[in-house]
Amino acid sequence: MTDDHGISQKAHNDLVLSFLAVRRAIGALGFFLPLALLAYGLLSGDLLPSISAAYYSPMREIFVGSLIAQAVFLWSYEGFRPDAGDLVTDKGTARVAAVAIALVALVPTGPDAVQPQGAGCTLLQCLADRAGLSSLVHLGAAAVFFGALAVYCLVLFTKGAVDGPEKAASNRIYRLCGWTIIASIGLIGVMFATGLDDRLAGLRPVFWLETIATFAFATSWMVKGDALRPLVRGVAALR
Repeated sequence: MTDDHGISQKAHNDLVLSFLAVRRAIGALGFFLPLALLAYGLLSGDLLPSISAAYYSPMREIFVGSLIAQAVFLWSYEGFRPDAGDLVTDKGTARVAAVAIALVALVPTGPDAVQPQGAGCTLLQCLADRAGLSSLVHLGAAAVFFGALAVYCLVLFTKGAVDGPEKAASNRIYRLCGWTIIASIGLIGVMFATGLDDRLAGLRPVFWLETIATFAFATSWMVKGDALRPLVRGVAALR
């Protein structure tokens, strides 16, 4: 009986560690890509106009590899078992985010001036371009991806009883991250709609807003992965 209990407890512990590892991996990848592109910008002396523009730069492999890795981790993420009647679930939201981020990687945005002379297109991009949909698919997939991550921050991560100051602090961080994602992506949409991104191109506003949104989602996943305990405790101490 004791052995059975021990085996069951070990299996439970392994499952918890697996959940935490996946969450931390998703968060770490979120931090990694913008930081890698920032380092490239500093070394090359030319910051990219957006994260997506990395596809047409020497950072293409880093860009595509990071996004596909995120897609794999998100697709494998099970999360908590949903309650009866739940429409928004951990697994379903993760699958939506995984497909969306894979499309962001495999259907690059229109190259415009950043594409090297003679560069080709990906298979999916070529197919989408036949209908003039490449940029639309890319931008739509990016919006769905960030939208799904905002759902995690505002809905899924905040579920459960608030059984202590650290859970309350974590929820505050999740909500801040969620609204930061929404605000950042919303501002990018406004810039695209008004042409403000072109007028402020020298300041790279799209890159910075994408970076802020990415850091926000990465922070939320690292907190959920129990990797930022000092931050959670610091927020809890503010109350």
